[in-house]
Amino acid sequence: MLRLLAFSLVSLTVAFEAPAQSPSDSAAAAAVVEQFHAALVAGDSARVVSLLADDVVIAEAGAIETRAEYIGHHLGADMKASRSSKGDRTVVRVTVMRDAALIAARTINPPTGAQGNTGSELAELMIVSRTSSGWRIRAVHWSSRRRRAPS
Repeated sequence: MLRLLAFSLVSLTVAFEAPAQSPSDSAAAAAVVEQFHAALVAGDSARVVSLLADDVVIAEAGAIETRAEYIGHHLGADMKASRSSKGDRTVVRVTVMRDAALIAARTINPPTGAQGNTGSELAELMIVSRTSSGWRIRAVHWSSRRRRAPS
């Protein structure tokens, strides 16, 4: 039994270890996310949709949407918000694991000037995968909160 457990642990470790990836893998994976954001800002819905995998999952505000639901419900609002955003987006981490990558980013939005508005922070996690036609977005998770007032 102990040998079986040890074999299983070694097998899992090997299965999840990623081979060394080139910097170009990281750049290409991150580029698809940058293209996605540029298309949102440009209001190019066809380009946005072309970057989403058919089975993409989008998690935002406590809801999980399919590709069709996102296109039908939130894409237009996301394009409008992106065009008017004054936020500063920073990629925090890109981790490539074979044909998949995790891209984590943070956006800091300044206060709007409205009374009590301290701005906001948006955390973004995207999972992209390499396909025969390039990297595609497989999952998106957006989470936001008000920025805390300086003490």
